[in-house]
Amino acid sequence: MPEVRHTSGAAGLSQEIAVDEPARPEGPTPISEDGRPEADALWYKDAVIYEVHVRAFFDSNDDGIGDFAGLTRKLDYIHSLGVNTIWLLPFYPSPQKDDGYDISDYHGIHPSYGSRADFRHFVREAHRRGLRVITELVINHTSDQHPWFQAARSAPPGSPKRDFYVWSDTSTRYADARIIFTDTEKSNWTWDPVAGQYYWHRFFSHQPDLNFDNPRVARAFGRIMRYWLDQGVDGLRLDAIPYLVEREGTSCENLRETHAIIKQLRALVDAHYPDRMLLAEANQWPEDVRDYFGDGDECHMAYHFPLMPRMYMAIAQEDRHPIADILGQTPEIPATSQWAIFLRNHDELTLEMVTDRERDYMFQMFAADPKARINIGIRRRLAPLMENDTDRIKLINSLLLSMPGSPIIYFGDEIGMGDNFYLGDRDGVRTPMQWSPDRNAGFSRADPQRLYLPPIMDPVYGYESVNVEAQERDRSSLLHWMRRMLRVRSAYRAFGRGTLRLLRPGNRKILAYLRQYGDETLLCVTNLGRHAQAVELNLGEFKGRVPVEIVGEVSFPPIGELPYMLTLPGHAFYWFRLASDAASPPWHIDQLPREDLPAFVLFDGWTSFFRERVVPWRIRMAEQLREQLERDVLPAYLATRRWYTDDGVDALPQVTVVDAVEWGRATARWLFAIIEAKAPGDHERERYQLPLSLAWENGGSRETQIAPVALARVREHARVGLMLDALLDERCLHDIVAAIGRGEELRTERGCIRFAPTRAFARLRGGENVDLTASAAPVQGSNTAITLGDRLFLKAYRRIAPGTNPEFEIGRFLTEAVPFDHVAALAGAVEYVDDSGRVQTLAVLQQYLPNQGRAWDYTLDYLERFLDDVRSKADADDREAHSVYLEMIGTLGTRTAGLHLALATPTGDPAFDPRPIERADLRSWTERARELASATLAELELQRAAWPTAAAPHAAAVLQRRDELLRTIAEFEPKRVMGVKTRHHGNFDLGQALVTHNDFVIVDFERARRDDRPAGFDSPLRDVAALARSLSYAGGHALARALTRRPDDHAVLERGKARWSALARQRFLDCYEAAMRERGSTPPPADGRALLRLFEIERILHDIRRQLGMRPDLLHITLCSLLELLRRPGGRGSTRRDGA
Repeated sequence: MPEVRHTSGAAGLSQEIAVDEPARPEGPTPISEDGRPEADALWYKDAVIYEVHVRAFFDSNDDGIGDFAGLTRKLDYIHSLGVNTIWLLPFYPSPQKDDGYDISDYHGIHPSYGSRADFRHFVREAHRRGLRVITELVINHTSDQHPWFQAARSAPPGSPKRDFYVWSDTSTRYADARIIFTDTEKSNWTWDPVAGQYYWHRFFSHQPDLNFDNPRVARAFGRIMRYWLDQGVDGLRLDAIPYLVEREGTSCENLRETHAIIKQLRALVDAHYPDRMLLAEANQWPEDVRDYFGDGDECHMAYHFPLMPRMYMAIAQEDRHPIADILGQTPEIPATSQWAIFLRNHDELTLEMVTDRERDYMFQMFAADPKARINIGIRRRLAPLMENDTDRIKLINSLLLSMPGSPIIYFGDEIGMGDNFYLGDRDGVRTPMQWSPDRNAGFSRADPQRLYLPPIMDPVYGYESVNVEAQERDRSSLLHWMRRMLRVRSAYRAFGRGTLRLLRPGNRKILAYLRQYGDETLLCVTNLGRHAQAVELNLGEFKGRVPVEIVGEVSFPPIGELPYMLTLPGHAFYWFRLASDAASPPWHIDQLPREDLPAFVLFDGWTSFFRERVVPWRIRMAEQLREQLERDVLPAYLATRRWYTDDGVDALPQVTVVDAVEWGRATARWLFAIIEAKAPGDHERERYQLPLSLAWENGGSRETQIAPVALARVREHARVGLMLDALLDERCLHDIVAAIGRGEELRTERGCIRFAPTRAFARLRGGENVDLTASAAPVQGSNTAITLGDRLFLKAYRRIAPGTNPEFEIGRFLTEAVPFDHVAALAGAVEYVDDSGRVQTLAVLQQYLPNQGRAWDYTLDYLERFLDDVRSKADADDREAHSVYLEMIGTLGTRTAGLHLALATPTGDPAFDPRPIERADLRSWTERARELASATLAELELQRAAWPTAAAPHAAAVLQRRDELLRTIAEFEPKRVMGVKTRHHGNFDLGQALVTHNDFVIVDFERARRDDRPAGFDSPLRDVAALARSLSYAGGHALARALTRRPDDHAVLERGKARWSALARQRFLDCYEAAMRERGSTPPPADGRALLRLFEIERILHDIRRQLGMRPDLLHITLCSLLELLRRPGGRGSTRRDGA
C-alpha cells in the first residue's frame, strides 16, 4: 500500500526541540516594554487595522521597493488616519512567487525591506505613537526554497527531516480535499524528483504544506512565535490555518486535530504574552469559523469572510437581505473573541463563501470583464468596485466601521486608489501607494523601470489625480472623510465591543441595527438604495431618548410611542446615539394632542366663568366652571409649558385666576386671564398671563392643527370645540396688533389692560393689506415669540413682574429719543395696570428683522468647523484662519459701543440721562464681588460630593486659589474715578445678538434692570465683561464637543481653542474701545482693565452659583473660565495689555 508519512500525536509546545532544525538566530535584547501602548488584554476589540505591504508603501533608498525605513517615515500619516493597529504583509526572505507568502526564512527580513534593526526601530516608533503591530505567521506551508524543505526532500523517508512535510507515493490520497487555486493547480500533490515522492500542497505547487502531525513542527513554530513576540509584535495573523492537518475521507479542513494545534499555540501566548493576539485566517462559513475561537482558548480573532461579499451584494441589489441573512447565520462567539471584518485586501475579493448563484451575480455586477476575475474571486480595489461613486464608497465604509468586529482598511482605499488587473495574478491591487502627483506617485525617486510594480496611471485613478497630497489639501476629500469617521468611531466602544440587534422596518432598502455596550446604545440606519428613502423604526423601548447624530453631534426630535420616521438621501446613512441625557432640539415642539383633555360645558361663552355676569340661578355653575379651570385645566397645561418650567414638574402647581376680561369682536372672543401659580414647596406665588381662545369645529383642518396646544374640550349647546392658548391663535394676534395701533384700554375685574403704540407704529406696521401671517418662533423659552409676516415681531412675557419691562423702556428710547439702527425698533406694547396702579408689561411689538440666527450659534458653528479642521500646532496657531470671524466679532464690538453711546446720550429724561461713577460705587462693586465670591466658594465646597466628574479637578483648583481670588477682588482700586453709569443691556452675551447680513442687531433687553441696581444704572463695562465671558464659554462648549469626537487630540484642540479665544476677545475689545474712544467715553486703559476684570469675575461667580443648582453639566466650562481669568495678568500695577 502506498505510504503516507505522518507521525502520530501533537505534543505540547513546551517540549525541547529534538531535531536538527534551523536554530533561532542570535538577536538583540527584545525592545523595552516601556514603549508599548497601554496594556489591555482585549485591545483587539477596539482595533482599527490598517493593512500595508512594506514594499508598496514608501521607498526610502530609491531602489524602487518600499522598505521599513520608508514605512517608519510614514507612521505619522498612518496615525493621523485614526487607526490604531498596523497589519504587515509578509516581510520575510522569500522567492516572492506568492507576494511573500512563500517564506524561505521565518527569522529574517527580506533584504529589499531592510534589516532586523530597521524592523525593531519601526516597532518602537509605532508603539511610541500608540500603534500596535500585527505580522504574518504563515504556518501551513513554506517556500520550496526553505532550508526545511531542501533538507526534507534529500532526507530518507521516515527520517525526522523528511517528516517536516507531507509525502506520498501516489497522488490519489485525500481525494475529498478541494483544489483552492483551480485556475493554476490541477492537483494538491506535486511530484518531487529529488525525494522520489509526491508532496502535499493546498495552495501553489511551490508551497509545500508542513506536517503538523509531527510535534517537532509545532514546537518549531512555538519558537518562531516567541522570537517575533519578543521583538515587540502585538499580534500574529495565522495564515491558512484550516488546512494544518490531513485525514483520509475528509475535506482536510477544520479537523479536530487542527484545533488541537491551535490550542497549543494559544496556550503559549497566554502563558508568556497575555496582551498579545492571534488572528485566524479561515476562509470558511461562519459556523466553521466559530470553532477557531474554541471556548476562548484558540484564536482571539477570526475573519468574517462571508460577510464581506454580502455587503457588496446588498448595495448592488438595494436590499438588506444579504447582510441580514448572513448575520442571522453567524453564531455567538466567546466574550473575549472578536471578528475581523474587511472590504478589500491584498488578495482577490474572494467568493468562496457564497453560493454558486451568488457568485455568478457578483461576477456579473462587479467583474463583467473576465480579466478582472481570478480563481473564484475578483481582483479589483474598493473604488473601482464602487465605480468610483463617492456616495457608495462612503456607504460601504460606514457598514465596515459599524458592523460587529474590528475593521480592516487596505492601504490606499482611504484615498480611493484604483487597480490595474492587466498586471496579472493579484498584482493589480498591490501597486505603490500614491503620495503625490510627482514621479512614481511620490513613492520612490528611482527610475520608473526599477519599481517593483508600476503605479496606476489611468486618467480616473492615476496618481496625478488620486494622491494623498491633493486630498490633504481638499477638506471634502475621501481621506478627510475617513479620518473624521474613524475619529467618531473611536469615541464609542459599542462599535467594537457591543452587541448587534437588527431592526426590520418595512422598507427593505433600509438596513437598521442597534449596537449596544454598557450604557451606550447606537442606532445605525443605512439607505442601500440609490434614491431617497423613508423609513419608520419601532423604537418604543427607547421612548423619551433623543437620537443624537454622532458625526455632527446634532440632536433629532425625541423618540415617542409612534414609529420613528426618518428620511435618507440615496446611499446615505446615519449613526445615532440614543441619549437619555441630551436635550431635544430647541425648535422641537411635541405635536401630539393630549388624549385626556378635560371637558367643559359652557352655557354662555366666556361669561360662563364670571359669577357676577350670569343670572342668579347659574352663579353656582359659574363658580364650579372657574374652579374646574383652576383645578383641572390650568395646572396640567402649565406643567407642559417651557415658559413655566424647563425640566418638567414632579407635582402640579396651584393656580388661581386673579383677574380676567373678555375681549374681541363679534365673530371671535378672547379671555385675557392673569393667573398666579405656586409650585408645591414654594413660598412665593408667581404671576403669569394666559390669554384663552375658543375654536369651534367647522369640519376643516384647523382642529387638527390646534389640537396639540389645546387646554380642554368644550361644548356650548350643540357646538363643540377646543379651548386653546390665544397667543397661538392668529385671529387674536391680529386683534392685539390692531388694538395697539388704536391705543385701546380694556377694563378688567381688578385693573385694566393698555395697548400703547409708539410714534413708529404706522411705519413699522405698514398698510392694512400687508401680510401678517403668524408663525411661532422655532425656539420658545420663557417668553412666547410670534413673527407676523415680515414686518412685526410680538414678544409676550409669560411670567410678568412688577414695573415697566426694560425692553419696553429701552426700546422706546432707542426708537423715539435716540434712534439706534442696531436694535429692533419698537412699535408698541401691552401693559397690565392693577387697581393699586402697579404696572406690569405683558408684551412688546417690535420690528421684525430677518436674521441668520444668534451670534452664539454662529460662533459655535464656526468653532466646530475650525476645530474639526485643526490637525497640527500650525493649524491651531493660524491667525488667518480666523480672519472672517474676527471681522464679525469686531463689528459686534463696534455695535456694542454704539449701543452704549446711544444710551449715554443726555435727553433730559431722568430715567436715561447718564450719572457719574463715584467712589461709593467702586466700593459697593468691590464689596458685592467679595461677598459673592465668599458665598460662591462656600457653596462650591458644600457641594463637593456632588461635583460632576468633568468639573471636579477644576473645582478643586478654584478652591485652592481662594485666597488669590479674594485678593484680586480686594486689590481693585482704580487710580481715578472716571466714566459714567448708564442704562445698559444687563444680560448681554452672544445669545443676545442676531446676525444680520454680516452685521448684528442687539435684542432681549428684558433683564436690563436688576433688583439690586435701582433704575438699571451701572457701568456699561458690565456688558463688555459679559460678552467677553460668553466668548470664553463658547470656546469651552466647542472644545467639549470636539473632544467627544477626537479625545486623543486634546492638546492640539485646546491650543486651537485658546488661540481663537485670545484673538476673538482681543478683537472685540479693541473695536469696542476704538469706537468709544472716538467720543472720549472710555476710562484710561489701566482703570478700564481693572474694572473689566472685576466685572468678569462677578459674572463668572454668578454663573457658577446658578450652574451648581441648575446646570451642573456646564460647571466645568465656567470653572475653567475663572481659572483662565486668574491666570491672565491684570489688575493693579500690570503693564501687559490683556485686551481690555
